Amino acid sequence: MGADVPTLVTCTIAVILTYYLSRQLRIYTSRRKLISENGCEPPAKYPFWDPIFGLDVIYDAIRSVKRKTFLSEKQSHYEAYGNTHSSRLTTFPVISTIEPDNIKAVLSTNFKDFELGSPRRRAFSPILANSILVADGPEWEHSRAFLKPSFSRSQVGDLATLESHVQHLLKAIPQDGSTVDLADLFFRYTADVTTDFMFGESIGSLPHPEEFGGDMAQACRDVQLGAERRFRLGVFADMVPQPAFYRSVNKVHAYMNEHVKKALQRRKLQEGAGDEKEGAKDTTPGRFVFSEEMAKLTSDRFVLRDQLGGIFFAGRDTTATLLSNLFFVLARESKVWKQLREEVASLDGRVPTLDELKQLKYLGHCLNETLRLYPIVQGTSRVALRDLVLPTGGGHSATSPIFVAKGTLVIFHLFALHKRRDLWGEDAEDFRPMRWEGEKASWQFLPFGGGPRNCIGQQFALTEASYTAVRLLQTFEAIEMRDSRPWTESIGATCSNANGVKVAMIV
Repeated sequence: MGADVPTLVTCTIAVILTYYLSRQLRIYTSRRKLISENGCEPPAKYPFWDPIFGLDVIYDAIRSVKRKTFLSEKQSHYEAYGNTHSSRLTTFPVISTIEPDNIKAVLSTNFKDFELGSPRRRAFSPILANSILVADGPEWEHSRAFLKPSFSRSQVGDLATLESHVQHLLKAIPQDGSTVDLADLFFRYTADVTTDFMFGESIGSLPHPEEFGGDMAQACRDVQLGAERRFRLGVFADMVPQPAFYRSVNKVHAYMNEHVKKALQRRKLQEGAGDEKEGAKDTTPGRFVFSEEMAKLTSDRFVLRDQLGGIFFAGRDTTATLLSNLFFVLARESKVWKQLREEVASLDGRVPTLDELKQLKYLGHCLNETLRLYPIVQGTSRVALRDLVLPTGGGHSATSPIFVAKGTLVIFHLFALHKRRDLWGEDAEDFRPMRWEGEKASWQFLPFGGGPRNCIGQQFALTEASYTAVRLLQTFEAIEMRDSRPWTESIGATCSNANGVKVAMIV
C-alpha cells in the first residue's frame, strides 16, 4: 500500500499536466485560427524591460504624473510607436489605441465582449464599491436603470435652482478688477449645485466657504488622486501603504452616510402617517430630490452611499473642470469672448430657457472645443472577456486587424485622440471653435465616452456649464488674464489645470 502513494501522486500530477497542456494546445490552436482567418498582425511594441510585471511602465507613469508631464509623454508615445501599440501593466497585457474604429469596437460594436475589469474595481472599490462607476454586467445594467430616471429632461432643466447658485457665484467674484481664481469658485459652485440636486439642501460653500473648505475639500482631492494612483499600481495597489487615502475615504463616507440617513428618515415619514420626526427636515414640496428618489428604490445604506458618492464626484468635478478650462481659454482669446458676448446679447439680458441655451450655437462650439483640447477625463480602459479581433493597428502599415487575447487591458487616451493632426488638421493644437460648424458626432471626439456606457450625466453637465457661462457673459464686459503660465496638467479622477484660473472679471 505504501508503494502506491508515490504512484498515485505521480499519476495525479501527470493527469493535471496533461489536462493543462491539452487546454493550452486548444487555446493556441483556436487563437492561431482566429488570427489567420482575420489576417491579424501584431501592433508595434512599446519598449519595456520588465516583461512580467511592467514595473518600469508603472514607475514611468507615476513619475510623469508627479512631474505633470503624463499627458505630453503619452502623446509622444503614440507619435513614436503608432496610434496602436502594446505594453504591459502588472499582470495585464496592454493595448493602447487612439484609433476611432478600435474605440468604437470596444465601447459599442463589441460592448458585451469587454468589462471595466479588476484594474478599475481594485482602484476605486475602497471609495465607490457599489457605484455604477465600477460596476460590470448585470450589476451595471441594474445601476444604470436605477439612476437613469433621475437625469430626465425635467430634472436636468431645473434652471431656477441653478440661478439661485449663480447669484452666489456672481457675489463671490470681485467687481473691482482684482484677481480671482475662478477654478476655486467653480469647484465650490458645482459642489453647491450637486448637493442641492442630490440632497435637497446645498452644502453652501460659496456663501459659507468654510462649509466645504479645509478637511472635506482636501479629502475629496486625496480620494481622487489615491484612486488614480491605485490604478497605476495595478495588483500592487493593496501592498503599498496608503494611510492618507483611507483617512480621506472615511471622511467622504461619513459625509455621505449622514445624507443617506436623512433620506431614509424621509422615506419612513412618507411611508407612515406623515408625522414629523425630530431631525427629519422636509424639502420643498413637489421638488425632485435625488437621494430621496433613490431611497424609494432601496434601503441598502452601502448602495445608497456609494451611488451618491459616484454622482457627487462626477457632478461636481465634471462641470467645474469644464468651466475652468473654458474660462482659462477665454482669458487668452479676446475675440472668442467678444463673439460669445455678441451671441448672448440676443437674450436681451434675460435669463435663458433650456431651449434658448440650445440655440446658442457658438457657445456650444466653444464648449466642444474646450472638451477636445482639455478632456475632463484623460483616458479610459476596458478588459477583454474573450479572445477577439480589433479592426486596425497591426503590421508595418498599422492598418491590419489585431488579435486581442482574453484578459487584455485596452486603454485609450482621449487627449491624444483629440489632438491627432490627421483627424483634426494641422491646427489640432489650436483653439478654433468654428471647426465645429457642421461637424457631426463621431468616434474621434469622446468627451463623455460612447456606446451604452456613455456618461449618464452628460446633459446635466452641459446644461449647467452653458447656463453658468451665459450668466457670466451677461454680467461681465471683459475678462483679463492674471497668470500667463501655460495650462499645466493636474491628474486625478478628472484632468484640470494645476495653476487654477487666475483672472480679473471687468464689469
